[in-house]
Amino acid sequence: MRNKKIVSLILIFMIFSYILMALMPCFELKVYAADQAAGTLSRDINGIDDKLYPGYKKLINDLKQKHPEYTFLVYYTGMDWETVINVEYQGHGKSPKNLVQLNDNYNGLWICPICGIQKFDNGSWCCASKDALEYMMDPRNSINESDVFQFKNLEGSDVTYEDIARVVAKYGSYINNDEVINAIVEASNTYNINGYFLVSKIINEHGKDGSTLSNGQGYKGNYVGYYNYFNIGSFGNGEATIINNGLSRAKKEGWNTRRLSILGGAKVVRESYITEYSQNTLYYQKYNVSGRSTIGSHQYQQNIMAAQSQGEDLKEYYDGTTSVKEYEFIIPLYKNMSSKVSVRPDVTKENKVTYQDAVVKNISKTLTVRATPGLSGMAIGKIDNGEGLKVLLRMPEPIDGYYWDMIVTNATGMYGYAARNVNGESIGIVGGHTVTQGSVSKNPPKEENTNTNTNTNTTINGNTTTNNNTVGGNTVLVPEKEEIKISEDGKFIEMTPITEIEFLNKEYEDKKVTVKDSKGTEITEGKLGTGYKVTIEDKTYTVVKKGDVNGDANINIADVINVFDFLKGDTDLKGEFEQAALVKSEKIINISDVIKLFDYLKGDTSIGL
Repeated sequence: MRNKKIVSLILIFMIFSYILMALMPCFELKVYAADQAAGTLSRDINGIDDKLYPGYKKLINDLKQKHPEYTFLVYYTGMDWETVINVEYQGHGKSPKNLVQLNDNYNGLWICPICGIQKFDNGSWCCASKDALEYMMDPRNSINESDVFQFKNLEGSDVTYEDIARVVAKYGSYINNDEVINAIVEASNTYNINGYFLVSKIINEHGKDGSTLSNGQGYKGNYVGYYNYFNIGSFGNGEATIINNGLSRAKKEGWNTRRLSILGGAKVVRESYITEYSQNTLYYQKYNVSGRSTIGSHQYQQNIMAAQSQGEDLKEYYDGTTSVKEYEFIIPLYKNMSSKVSVRPDVTKENKVTYQDAVVKNISKTLTVRATPGLSGMAIGKIDNGEGLKVLLRMPEPIDGYYWDMIVTNATGMYGYAARNVNGESIGIVGGHTVTQGSVSKNPPKEENTNTNTNTNTTINGNTTTNNNTVGGNTVLVPEKEEIKISEDGKFIEMTPITEIEFLNKEYEDKKVTVKDSKGTEITEGKLGTGYKVTIEDKTYTVVKKGDVNGDANINIADVINVFDFLKGDTDLKGEFEQAALVKSEKIINISDVIKLFDYLKGDTSIGL
């Protein structure tokens, strides 16, 4: 009896220690809790809940202490951080929502591994990675003296002719002339919009010396005498397409003088962005999270650096003025953010992704792609039968009754999660073609890279499996495969945790298969559980679902407790239930099986046969 107690205490200590070690990172990184109502704009900085929004309060108060003239408001977006990032991560291979200009300072993990070094816009831009998005969109990276002006409220006219003349003096004649300076001041006063912002926007669009869209000379003999100072309607891939679209819009609007172009463009920005959609900061114009329209829609430009670089311009312009510096900043708050601020992407590490080509089939109408796995995930778009896609990751456990794949479509570059099984039919059928591709890096290190976007995925028929997936250095759920086999003694039909009746039927499609649950009721679809009976032709087998120790067809903490109780001697596991508990060891249940189950529940490993 004493020995039994000692063994029990040792096991309890080991399990408790392991649980703490396993869960501590989760508690450190994420906090999921209720939130204030979406759309709340508050001046109460000290009222920010540090558990819900870690790091914001201190950063804002520290900056406020240095600059008492700064007024801060926080905007409770009500938006989930992961959802926002995934909605922004769209348009792969076609027209990405976010671009970064490839150079020595912006490559490596800055570059999207799905698109690689494919060029967009005028040929010098690449699709930005999720790492880059997280770094640039995390407001905590910009609540500092140099970057905070991207959050400045742009409403209000507070500049004079002298102010604008002073800041444009270092630029080319296309903006440094009386007509343009007067037009900027007029537009600022007419539309109650910040004049320095207008200057910054023009410089960001055309550079210091101007461009084809601002010089009035047309393009290849067309559109002579038209100007587009804010590049309104200038979109597309390739220089010719962008210029022609922009000048066509200028002609349509009648912008045949610099003044008319500036007044017309400022009106569009005021009415279409600030008034209609409350995009009254540079940050909101680049990343539309103001809550007045769909996340990720109605964004001014693709340049991922736009808000930051224009904010730096604003600060520089204001630093040169002698007027009173009273500024209002609006900081967005997101739900479920990490307590650790998003890190700057490493230019020395290559960004890779491994995917499998697939095609959609077996759906009656269309299949919804969501920003996060689960039926509550925000709907991004639809895909249809016959549509090609890339499978980046297969989730090993169902959410809301469905298994989900992380995918990107070939036709539009839509990124998100789609259900893998609907009405008992598999959807994303992998064709067996596996591809690895990625970005370039600056001076890549010789040692093995452990912080790249590398995902190796499973097929539904067991062709491929993997462990230790990383995305930007963060561990993600490890995919696994559906698999079955008959035990050597012919008593059991063993299977992996995600194996379902549909897979069983396909494996024995030329034979009659009957499945009965633990109550003896015949079932034709869905999950299998340990203790179920499977009859193939005239031979009946007992199901052993690895990890399902209590026979409820699920793998959860109850199964871990069952194995733990067995090791303490408080319960007995025999037959199929004993076999189900052997997820690590081969013949005798021991502590390694408990640890394996814990790792599986965390998503750190898969369970095979």
